[in-house]
Amino acid sequence: MPKISIIIPTIGRKSLVKALESVLNQTFQDFEVIVTDDTEDEKAKPLLIPYLKDKRIKYVVNRKYMHGPTGNKNNGLDQISGEYFGILDDDDELFPQAFEKLYKIAKEKGYEMIFANCFDNIKGEFTGKHYEKSEEVSFSDIICGKFEGEYWGLTKTSLLGKDRFFEETWGGEDLLWWKLWKKAKKGFYLHEVVRKYTINSLDAVSKQVFLDKEKLKRAFLNYKYSVEIFKEDFKKLCPRRYLKISLMAIYFAKLSGNYKEILKIAFNSFKIYPKGIFFIFPFVFFCLIFPKNFVFWFSENLRKKLKEKIK
Repeated sequence: MPKISIIIPTIGRKSLVKALESVLNQTFQDFEVIVTDDTEDEKAKPLLIPYLKDKRIKYVVNRKYMHGPTGNKNNGLDQISGEYFGILDDDDELFPQAFEKLYKIAKEKGYEMIFANCFDNIKGEFTGKHYEKSEEVSFSDIICGKFEGEYWGLTKTSLLGKDRFFEETWGGEDLLWWKLWKKAKKGFYLHEVVRKYTINSLDAVSKQVFLDKEKLKRAFLNYKYSVEIFKEDFKKLCPRRYLKISLMAIYFAKLSGNYKEILKIAFNSFKIYPKGIFFIFPFVFFCLIFPKNFVFWFSENLRKKLKEKIK
C-alpha cells in the first residue's frame, strides 16, 4: 500500500503533463497517481502514453458519476489505496518537497488533515489567507472562514470512508472537506507554499459556470447544501458566516432561476442571524426586482471594487 495517493482530475488539457511531472519529481517517492479523465473520448490518454509504463500511474475514465469537477474527483476517490490522499488539478503543479513536508507532519504529530499554502505565479503572492505562522487548526477555524482561499494538503484515507463530493454540484468541494474536518476535529496548517496555483487560467472550470445555465443550477446547489447541511454548526460557531453564504445562495438562486428558494434562504438566514436583516432583505428585494443580467453585472463590479479597496 502506497503512503500517498494523488488524484489528478482532467479534461485532457495539455497542462496535465506538467501537473503529472510535478508529482513524479517529488522528493518523497512512495505514492500512486490516479489520473481520472472526464471526457467521453478519452482526451487525456494520448498525453499519458509515455508515462503509463510507470506502474504507480493509473488511468481511469469517469463513466460512473455525473460529468463535472466533483463527479470526476469522486471517480478518482474510488480508486485510492494510499494511507493519505490529495487532489491536484491538471493545470496546477506541486513544489518538489510537498509530499515530504506534509507527510512528515502527519506522521510525527498524528494529524489526519494537513495543509499548506499555494503560490500564484502571476500575482506573486500566497493564494490562501494566512497568519504568518504554522498552527493547529480546528473544525471551527475552517467552517468559520479563518482559512479562506486556495490551499493544498493531504487527508487520511480512513477518514474518508464512504463520503464523497456531491456529484450534482458544480464545484462545492467545501461540502466534503467540512464533513471530514468535522470528523477529524483538528488538523494542522503549515505556513509554506507547496503548490503553484493557476488562478487566472482562461479555461478554468470555475469560469465556465457563468456561461452555462445548467452549470449555474449546479453551482447554486453548492450554497444551498452548505446552508442546509451545516446550519446548526453555523448557528453554534459563527452565525455571521451563515449570512455570508446565504447571500451567495440567493445570488446564485437568482442567476440560475431558482426564485422559490430565495425567500426560503432569506428567512432561514434571519432565524440564524437576526441582525443580518439589514443585509439579507434589501439584497432579496434587489434580486427579485432587477433582471439577472443586471444583478450579475452590478454584483461582479461591486465585488471587484471592494477587492481593490481592500488592497
